[in-house]
Amino acid sequence: MWTKTSYKAPSSSLRKAKNLLLLLSVGVVAANLYFLNATRHHAQSYSAQQNQATWFLFQLTKEFTELNTMAPFAHLSPQHLANIELKYELTWSRFDLLLTSREADTFITLPGARMYFQTLFNQFKLLDSQVFSLQSEADAEKLGREFNSLYMSMIRYINTNFRIKSPLYERQMQDARDLHQTQLISLILLIVCIALVMFILQKESEYHKEQSLTDSLTGISNRLALFQDLQRATQVEEPFTVFLLDLNGFKQINDKYGHQAGDKVLQVFSSRLKKASTASYRIGGDEFALMTNATADSELKHLASVIEQEMQLPIQVTRYNEVTIATSIGYASFPSDSREINELLLIADSNMYIEKQNTRKVIG
Repeated sequence: MWTKTSYKAPSSSLRKAKNLLLLLSVGVVAANLYFLNATRHHAQSYSAQQNQATWFLFQLTKEFTELNTMAPFAHLSPQHLANIELKYELTWSRFDLLLTSREADTFITLPGARMYFQTLFNQFKLLDSQVFSLQSEADAEKLGREFNSLYMSMIRYINTNFRIKSPLYERQMQDARDLHQTQLISLILLIVCIALVMFILQKESEYHKEQSLTDSLTGISNRLALFQDLQRATQVEEPFTVFLLDLNGFKQINDKYGHQAGDKVLQVFSSRLKKASTASYRIGGDEFALMTNATADSELKHLASVIEQEMQLPIQVTRYNEVTIATSIGYASFPSDSREINELLLIADSNMYIEKQNTRKVIG
């Protein structure tokens, strides 16, 4: 038995899948643009921070190291004192450059950096009077201790925050991990989108195939579906019978009650064919077909009788009018009548025509 392909409107699940796909696609595109920009900015920012931090801290550390080393010997000669004053001015300028230069903005805005170096610079400036009023060895030793205290504080800060496992490094790595996790979520969403695309394409392919094989008025299979099923049945060489049916007096119903009444008759006739529990087709106008795996003459006559009895029941075509309509039926079996599809249909059509000639049209 070959079951019919029923007509269905596009499913709500397909519409929901399309809407979800659209929403996810917009979200994934926006997310990936954001991640691309964030990753690039993160990488550039981190590289810039490292480059700037290395350069400015190197210059500051260089000058401060020399100043700290030379300070205890400032009292030895006027030349030593002049060198101390020069190094003090150079270290001052390095502090000022670190805190005010535009090129250092990325580095100095790191968490806690500005506050620390500003405080250190303020303490450094308080030593100004000691540098320029130094006279004795005791003054030099005291100045050396003051510089050394500030210098060691700076070295500890640098070692803490700019070593490989520093808090700043860990913060940068955490940001990178967060971006990676978010990108992973975006990838999963992209996979979901691809799965939805495949689902939608499959469902739409099934829907369009179904539409191509379905009669839009009656919802049963059409002429193309009939020939596909006939072709498939003859290829597997399984015995079957094809029925051809024609409505007697259908044109008069159209002429008398209008095409809407005619459509009503076709729809009712199609629904009654379903009671035969076999595949049904509308092959054009008021012509229909059935396919069944029954081939015994008694079974075929019984099926024809069921169809005729169903059609004898009245059909209400307008609010106040009912009609009854007869049908002419002819059939042919594979392979007993023929093994060729066209010849089978020709035999069934000839049998139907003979019955039509012997049947009077009944229109109520």
